[in-house]
Amino acid sequence: MRAERFVTRPRETVWAGVCLLAAVGLGAILIPTGPLGIDQRWADAMKDVHSEFLRNVALFCNSLGIWPWRTVALATVACILLAMRRLLALVTFAVAEALAALLSILLKALVNRPRPPGGFVEPVGSSYPSGHATDAGTTAVALVLLFTAAGPGRRPWWIAAGLGIAVMAWSRTYLQVHWLSDVVAGAALGIGVGLVVFGAAQLRRRA
Repeated sequence: MRAERFVTRPRETVWAGVCLLAAVGLGAILIPTGPLGIDQRWADAMKDVHSEFLRNVALFCNSLGIWPWRTVALATVACILLAMRRLLALVTFAVAEALAALLSILLKALVNRPRPPGGFVEPVGSSYPSGHATDAGTTAVALVLLFTAAGPGRRPWWIAAGLGIAVMAWSRTYLQVHWLSDVVAGAALGIGVGLVVFGAAQLRRRA
């Protein structure tokens, strides 16, 4: 397999991811069945924002996270890596995406948090954590680590990835299908899994 260099400090990357995952787990334990104060205030603020443009942006983000566009996006990345003969990168990408989705599903079942009332779309499962935000976090991290060179030159790409994750997270609250804490936890889960899996893959390759 090609010698991949996803990050400059794989051990620190893994620990950063572990800390994010621990925070998500702690939230799953401590979060109440109903909304937090900031959750309700944010939801009320989103209800007060009436814009056809914002609604269309949120609905577009919603479509990106479900069949068929989510599958098409993942398959495209996989095909590119396969064409480049980056087998380790392909396996790492697949493991990160699958693990993040699995953890999100498990947490939803365990926490079973009710969703906000009056959502604009009909989501599946419970509210904590946001699956769309989880997917966005994992994929954004993976794209940066897979297709940009490790080092300070990545900074603009990290900013772009962060903005993409933030927009996806915002869209779930604008559509009234997630509380603010759900999308924060989802983004942290996705980013955490991405950092752990890619950092661990590089450490294992070195060993």
